[in-house]
Amino acid sequence: MSRASPIQASLNGGELSPRLHGRVDQRIYGNGVEEMIGYLPVLQGPAIAAPGTRFVELAKGASRLIPFEYNITQSYVIEASDLTFRFFTNDARIETAPDVAYEIATPWPYADLSELAYEQSADILYLCHAAHPPQKLSRTGASTFALAALDLTYGPFEDQNIVETATMTADGITGSVTITASSAQFEAGDVDGLIRIETEDLNGIAAWEPGLEVSTGEYRTWNGRVFQCIDTAGTGRTGTVAPVHPSGTEWDGSGAGKDINDKGPYGVQWTYIHDRYGIVKITGFTNATTVTATVVRRLPWLTGGTSTWRWSFGAFSSRRGWPHYVTIWNERLTFAKNATVYASVVGDYENFAEINSTGEQTADQAIRVSVPNPNIIRWLAADRELLIGTARAEHVLKAQSTAAALGPKNVRIDTQSTYGSAIVRPILTDGRLLFVQKARRKIEQIDFAVERDRNEATDLTRFAEHIGKDRIVELAFAQEPDRHLWAVDGAGSLLACLYEPSDQALGWARRPLGSGLIANSICRCTDPQGELDQIWISASYGDHHFILRMDPIWQSGNDQADAFFVDAGLSYAGAPVSVVGGLSHLVGAEVDILVDGASHPRRIVSEAGTVTLDAPASKVHVGLPYIGRIKTLRFEAGGDDGTSQGKIKRINRVTLRVSETLGIKIQVQGGEDVVLENRLDLVPMDQGPPLFSGDFIFEAIGDYDRDAQIVIDRVAPLPSTILSIMPTITVGER
Repeated sequence: MSRASPIQASLNGGELSPRLHGRVDQRIYGNGVEEMIGYLPVLQGPAIAAPGTRFVELAKGASRLIPFEYNITQSYVIEASDLTFRFFTNDARIETAPDVAYEIATPWPYADLSELAYEQSADILYLCHAAHPPQKLSRTGASTFALAALDLTYGPFEDQNIVETATMTADGITGSVTITASSAQFEAGDVDGLIRIETEDLNGIAAWEPGLEVSTGEYRTWNGRVFQCIDTAGTGRTGTVAPVHPSGTEWDGSGAGKDINDKGPYGVQWTYIHDRYGIVKITGFTNATTVTATVVRRLPWLTGGTSTWRWSFGAFSSRRGWPHYVTIWNERLTFAKNATVYASVVGDYENFAEINSTGEQTADQAIRVSVPNPNIIRWLAADRELLIGTARAEHVLKAQSTAAALGPKNVRIDTQSTYGSAIVRPILTDGRLLFVQKARRKIEQIDFAVERDRNEATDLTRFAEHIGKDRIVELAFAQEPDRHLWAVDGAGSLLACLYEPSDQALGWARRPLGSGLIANSICRCTDPQGELDQIWISASYGDHHFILRMDPIWQSGNDQADAFFVDAGLSYAGAPVSVVGGLSHLVGAEVDILVDGASHPRRIVSEAGTVTLDAPASKVHVGLPYIGRIKTLRFEAGGDDGTSQGKIKRINRVTLRVSETLGIKIQVQGGEDVVLENRLDLVPMDQGPPLFSGDFIFEAIGDYDRDAQIVIDRVAPLPSTILSIMPTITVGER
């Protein structure tokens, strides 16, 4: 027999995969545990009891949460439910009257919300889904919003028709027109879509020349634009400055002076009429060869009643599909539809014109490019380059040549990795992108590898591949007060990952909600003070749906009476009371209670939504209990002839170093529970025992076994911070 006293000085490796339970040779083994449920690993090493969640409001129905941050102190959470948006700010719901929610109608049924993409720019949130036209949500006041269809009048468009016998004719050039095709081109799903119609040429109009005698009303063309003379100023002769203006009226000369031949003065006034192309929006379907439309950009003069084969359908419509993802990148509103990326004109988010008025493509014009080996794009992320995730691979969109500006003629897409992505909005933080792999079991990190001049992916679940067994459905990232990546899984549980890549800190934990609560959606927003990140949760509870807000992680020095470690809970603060109400959302549930910093026996919430206390209290927290458990791995203690793994052993004593902890029990090798109560003789019986910091030492009474594991359970709604675990172990020879 030998005796050893190992120490687990850190628990921030979190819950490790069963595949690592034999890897005592790995550094992560010394920092990890077999189970971490309802605790969070933090950078400094401890495991801290995960905070509770506060009940904010009943939701209208099953919902997804969407953040809207106007600025750091004006943050909103959108409750997106079936065909409806509701809004929360300053930790409360926006209402038009007491208990009457402010809401707006939307086109999205609940079934579509999981794939609703969004991107914010100042006070506008752009939203899109493959089954609906894109929309924009505008913040019109501190507590008012407006939703409207996005009016993309200048594109984008599909490739131009190349069949010269397939022509279209418009019976007018402005206003309402009828478009007639020479062959079947139209379907009912084209309504609300666009058509770009270009004149075949401008040969029917004479070109502008300097020194040319003209009359009022004459037309001339220059550089692909058509102008009409509206004033000769008595000269009747053109000047030397060619008309190039894309709108309005300009002079082509000063109207003064003569040349050496005594001709002049020069200069007439030209008004812009049209250029090479116009755009119509289809308003009605007649048959396969005829539609009605409204002109949104004047059609070329020569197309009115004249057929042309130079036409293009808009890329977005019910027939051709709507964009299903959106982001903002390099001052371009950027959509994805199927395998194609559409980026707007620089600085003009709703303008997708790929050519200018003279038919040229300049660097600031809209971009249209497709991914290689086309698979449907599942997400876009704006970084230095545009990151693109598909079901098959991850790509970047960037300039073909760094010597010129990115634009429609200088763009390429490179494949970076072939993991494949799920339809889950990724997280971009500190230049690293976190995305869910296509099977929804892993989360990958994309980071730029300087030595290879490309982005590379790293599996964040490599030490805990089991954590995603129920499939990951949504992500949120909180940076303050601690950096944790949060996820919702398909079973309705929360997952949390300590994510500090600069310190190589990575550790997973599970955070199931209290009994009966099923998480459906999460999002992050900034608290009203603009200091901390908040995690908001949409959860179902039987036939009801709750909006919850997670409390901040416990900080050293907090008031014990403010400890909030219950789910879907409420707080009371005021004159001492013996009955606490307002709990109608938890009728019939058994709840945990904290009164003035002390744990109170559990109660069943009455039909009236109340609980009765044993004695009056002035600060009370009531809510559903949730599990908190840490189970260690098998300690590697060493033996007389090598490892202690696989040998009979017994833990004789445990020293548990904690900080501000109360309400936990410890079980060693299946023995009797030891409870940390900290009831000191000096503490009056009408007060709760204070939180304990220091070494909690007890003699273990457990059975000999080959595992020698310790289980710590949180048994009261109180703080708990486990700093280190120090057992004394007797190891047998075999």
